[in-house]
Amino acid sequence: MISLMVWAVLSLEERNQIDRITRKRIDAENNDGRRYLEALWESVETKSEKDLEPGRFRFLESMMSIAMSFPTEAPKPSTPTRQPALSPNTPTENPLPTPDQPNPPSTPISLPTTRGPTLPTRVPLPTNPPAVVIPPTSKPFDENPAAPILGPTNFPAVPCSEDRKNDCLLNLLSTVTDLSLLLDKYTPQGLAYSFLLNEEPSFVGTPTIMQRYGLSTFYFSTGGSEWTENEGWLSSTQECEWFGVVCTDDLFATGLNLGVNNLNGMIPEEISTLSTLQQLDLFSNSIIGVLPDGLSNLDNLISIDIQENLFSGLAFPNAVTGLRRLESYRISNNKFTGGMPTRIGSLRNLNVLWASNNAILGSIPAEIGDLRNLKKVILSNNDMTGEVPSELGLIPLEALVLNDNNFLGSIPSQLFDLASLRTFRLEGNFLIGTLPDLLGQLTDLEDFRIQNNNLSGEIPKSIGFMTSLASLRLNGNFWTGPVPDVFENFANLDFFDISDTMLTGTIPKTIFSIPTIRLIYMSKCNLVGTIPPQYADPPILRDLYLDGNQLTGTVPAIESGNLERLNELLLQDNKLSGSVPNSICSLRTSFVLDDLWTDCGGDSPEIQCDFPECCNRCFEAADSVTVSRKI
Repeated sequence: MISLMVWAVLSLEERNQIDRITRKRIDAENNDGRRYLEALWESVETKSEKDLEPGRFRFLESMMSIAMSFPTEAPKPSTPTRQPALSPNTPTENPLPTPDQPNPPSTPISLPTTRGPTLPTRVPLPTNPPAVVIPPTSKPFDENPAAPILGPTNFPAVPCSEDRKNDCLLNLLSTVTDLSLLLDKYTPQGLAYSFLLNEEPSFVGTPTIMQRYGLSTFYFSTGGSEWTENEGWLSSTQECEWFGVVCTDDLFATGLNLGVNNLNGMIPEEISTLSTLQQLDLFSNSIIGVLPDGLSNLDNLISIDIQENLFSGLAFPNAVTGLRRLESYRISNNKFTGGMPTRIGSLRNLNVLWASNNAILGSIPAEIGDLRNLKKVILSNNDMTGEVPSELGLIPLEALVLNDNNFLGSIPSQLFDLASLRTFRLEGNFLIGTLPDLLGQLTDLEDFRIQNNNLSGEIPKSIGFMTSLASLRLNGNFWTGPVPDVFENFANLDFFDISDTMLTGTIPKTIFSIPTIRLIYMSKCNLVGTIPPQYADPPILRDLYLDGNQLTGTVPAIESGNLERLNELLLQDNKLSGSVPNSICSLRTSFVLDDLWTDCGGDSPEIQCDFPECCNRCFEAADSVTVSRKI
């Protein structure tokens, strides 16, 4: 095995010459190779680096020995694998490089010749950087605490003179990037290498050189020249002064905040060089590709926000589930696939998980119950299946949002013990079963949506204890029995919907006593009786849908000043009679009532209403339609 130290001190031309001679057909009795190597050594002896001669001599002796041992028929030289040439702003997706020093190419490869402006001399940073100290957060559950916060990865500080700078950089950067990529001036890695060739030699061996390389590679890989803001990037300033880069006082990057900045392309594997990074914010860009394996090297990472991009591949790769300090993982609105693995349970510090609007498959593993610091789980609009795990009831959740998936089974009773819940959304699944009286324990719940499932039974009266609700949506299920009239203590309810159910009974009068109620939908739920006069009381009521029921009697008149914000009043497909009061018709001419629909059509209308001055849509009883709601 060729010594890396010896190989590093040779010039590129010497490396190529040695490579070519060792690949020639050399017979055991043929001395041409020996004579060539001896002549090469004589040229080496004339150089000024006398302190390197013993290493060179041992290396050349080993090469002579290898040359004399070649068989008569030499194998064909292999051609190094190279990625296709790309434009300067086109990223490349590379596998995680191996730590071994790559072999030099068998044919000469020209170094990049494109260079930026000559950079001024910079004062090198200390060779031994202090470790980044991040105060630990206080967590109630820490059975598997993360290891101590690590400082930056220490790369060797190699003194480099101007004439050795190329070789020093190649030697260093090839520990994380394949040599063929570095020497290809059209790859992001090659462009970053070319940029670093403009640095002063004294800076090449400083601790932040790999950080600078990783950031410049990221710049080229995500179309940095087209970013909305790229102030400072690829300038002579220290990279901590580049837009979006946050650093410690010791000039090690802890944040990369480039949200809403027109990034394109892919995250390169070289992000692994930012080992002190704690926050990665790339929200709302156009980044494509998969999450790189290089993320696994970011042991200090606390927050990842890559929502609203074009990422694909696994939503929960090993590179992420191994980040034991991760507290916030936000990947919503991408194209991620795959399932949620059981190793999700290793993220014991996680408190925010947002992964909605992707194509995530499979079930939620029971191991999610190990995440006792978790506060928000948002997995809506995916293709997840299976039952909602009861282990979620072990976590002090504040938000559980699983709507618009394919979940089956009943709602685990353990979830109704989560007094900490503020948002509880399970709509748009295939859930069955009933609501227990335990529902009333969720007194701090603000948003409860379980519409469009296959739930049945009666709506429990304990719902009256949920006085913090702002949104209550129960529509599109198989409820039976009367609507509990228990809303007199509600002070924040804005949205109420019991439409398209099998309920019976009368309109709950207390729903109109809520001062904040704005949207009331009670269409097609078999209500009987009359419209209570209290319907005119809500001061900011916008929509009132009572269509498709069995209501009788007349439409009550209203007093001046009532329902001035009413925009839609739907009364068709009932058994109402009489005439629409003028006080209601005046809302069409003097205020904002756009839609007033009744059974005022046909030869024998059930209710009298001038068209189109008052009612702008008249139906016969058999002519009712389903109306799209404005929300």
